[in-house]
Amino acid sequence: MMLRVLLFTLLISVMAVSTSALAADTQANAQKKQQAISSQQAAKLVKKRYGGKVLNVKKQKNNTAYKVKIVKPNGQVVSKKVNAKTGKIE
Repeated sequence: MMLRVLLFTLLISVMAVSTSALAADTQANAQKKQQAISSQQAAKLVKKRYGGKVLNVKKQKNNTAYKVKIVKPNGQVVSKKVNAKTGKIE
C-alpha cells in the first residue's frame, strides 16, 4: 500500500513538472512569433540584397511592414517593402 502511494505521488509530481515545462515552452514560442524585426534590421536586409545607401525607413501604418528607400550605386532610387514579422523582402 505504501509503495502505491509513493508511486502515485511520483507520477503526480512528474506530470506537474511536464505540464509547467510545456506551458513555458508554448509561451516562449508565442513570444517569438510576435517579435518583429526592427527598422535597422529591415534596412540591413535591403542593403545587403540591393547594395547602395539607405535613405530612410518608414514603418507602415498597419505595423506589418517597413518601407525601405535606398539609392543604389548606379544612382537609381528604389523602395522595398519588408515584412515586419518575417523579414521577407516583398
